[in-house]
Amino acid sequence: MKHRRMVCDIRELPNVPALKQWAAERGTVVTGLGGDEMAALTQEEEPHKGLGEITDAQILPWVGPRVPSVLEFADDGIAPPALINSMTLLTLETTAPVLLKHGLWPVHPFADPDMVGLGEQLPFAWRELKQLQRRRLAALGMSDDVVYPVERESFAEVVEHALITYAPKLFARMLAEGSVLLDEGLVDPDGLRTAVDRLTPGRYVEERDAKILEVLSLHLSATAFLH
Repeated sequence: MKHRRMVCDIRELPNVPALKQWAAERGTVVTGLGGDEMAALTQEEEPHKGLGEITDAQILPWVGPRVPSVLEFADDGIAPPALINSMTLLTLETTAPVLLKHGLWPVHPFADPDMVGLGEQLPFAWRELKQLQRRRLAALGMSDDVVYPVERESFAEVVEHALITYAPKLFARMLAEGSVLLDEGLVDPDGLRTAVDRLTPGRYVEERDAKILEVLSLHLSATAFLH
């Protein structure tokens, strides 16, 4: 695939229907993906809670009967740690298909290993509370509402809306048509039904219910892989 050597900022991306025409005029899109992670504080510098421990699975209602017996093997045969933050890699994996489908070759400078190494060497004061990025925004003339927003960015509301609005139908199809997760005893169908019943306005609790998104993601991924 040939691409014109025109570089643009991903913020210029229009809506999807106009993407094909836009892509024909450009060809390469430079993103800012990985910028936050590149200059983030380490676990040693700022201890913080991770995404969850594998033992958390034992208290989730939809966990199947086979899971406890295979937990000890969860880390066997996995890939070695990457130089790039795992969340950055996940973001690149998620955005690439859409861009490539429309003829755009994505370039991610902040995900380059050398840039990651540079970020790790930046002074603590520059990286604490994203001071480097905030000062850059201030230098560009952004107001304090942008540089120091009162509310921190969060995808919690997006996840809640997606689970309440769309997930129940997808889970109903999974339970009706079957899934390798059910066949292998990794997901308990009765426990899953109980959890899905809670995906309604007024009953949804983020800390309890958000993790069910991982079941849906794994089911769709396994289905696509096997078919």
